[in-house]
Amino acid sequence: MGQFDAVLGNPKSRRQFLRAMGGVGAMGVLAACRKESATPGATGTDTGTSAARPPIAEETGELQVHEWSGFEAKWIWKDYAAKGYPEPKFSFLSNTEGVIAKTQGGFYWDITHPETGYIQDYLNMGVLQEWDTSLIPNFADTNPALEAYGQIDGKQYEIVTDWGYSGVLIRTDRMDPEVNSYSYLFDDAAAGHIGWFDTPWIIQQAAMVLGIDPAQSFNMTDDELEEAKNYAISKAKNVYSIWVDFTQMWDDVRQDNIWATYSWPDAYVVLKEEVPVQYIRPKEGVLSWAEGLVLRSESENYYHAHEFADAWLDAAVGTKLVSLWGYGHSNLNIDLAEIDPDVVEVFGLEDPETNLSEPISYFDRYQPERDKYNRAWDEVKASI
Repeated sequence: MGQFDAVLGNPKSRRQFLRAMGGVGAMGVLAACRKESATPGATGTDTGTSAARPPIAEETGELQVHEWSGFEAKWIWKDYAAKGYPEPKFSFLSNTEGVIAKTQGGFYWDITHPETGYIQDYLNMGVLQEWDTSLIPNFADTNPALEAYGQIDGKQYEIVTDWGYSGVLIRTDRMDPEVNSYSYLFDDAAAGHIGWFDTPWIIQQAAMVLGIDPAQSFNMTDDELEEAKNYAISKAKNVYSIWVDFTQMWDDVRQDNIWATYSWPDAYVVLKEEVPVQYIRPKEGVLSWAEGLVLRSESENYYHAHEFADAWLDAAVGTKLVSLWGYGHSNLNIDLAEIDPDVVEVFGLEDPETNLSEPISYFDRYQPERDKYNRAWDEVKASI
């Protein structure tokens, strides 16, 4: 906890500090308090110090960025563009499991944007190198305890940029907000009007509805996983769609096709003025995540990648990210006074220590049995 205590030594009052953090304070506490003490033996490939590399002018400059759709927006990397670097080449991911499979199959990227729970999966493939944070000036303004989520064995393999919830968005003219549960995603009363995202977290949410401890949901016994899988299969008949394109999900909510859906904060921010919706952080505890940028071990654009990461970490980028999509950002200099008060309230940004702590929130983490979860999820999808 020493890192975070040092940050709280800032002359600002504790309350002012939390506001300036853009809601990431509690995540930092969690990172410091819950960091896994043991990590698997497989590691990435560290390719030497910055001093041993050719200068940026000798790099190709053709940065390959494999990103979530929407994050290619130029305002995110405007400072990178302002320096005259070539425009990055963007390709798009639909979920992190898919990126891992594609990477194993030979797909190339310089930078991609996974949840921190997947860092070890990439290291197990030997495709990552650590960042040199001294080359990222804005890194000094990020929450150091939050950035601890991006570390394995003290090495910064991920530059943590943003965080959010995987909760439930409901139409309040169709569903009762007082239920306040992941059970919305399995409710027979909403048959034909439920949206699932293409992720094994649906099975974990089923497990939580069944009463399995949320923390245990990341590492269930075979019997628990089987029970949760079978429950999801029994409720699959109620699903309208398993979405990968979040904009299509937004449209389905608008058009009254979907009444309850697995959702990130952006759906609420985008739709709340259009249709009667509410964002639910379920009473079982909401599954949450932090994500950021990882760097390919064989990248020929080492310095360009660091410049790109620095642009992502700018406070102005963070403020706009929170305003547009309701995601948290790692920069400490975001002022919540600039954010829609409704967004601050709905996502608990005014009191992050409470809203981002167990048992209210359970953060993503490495899952050594991830393949079992993926196979179980494939069985669920095949049942539809």
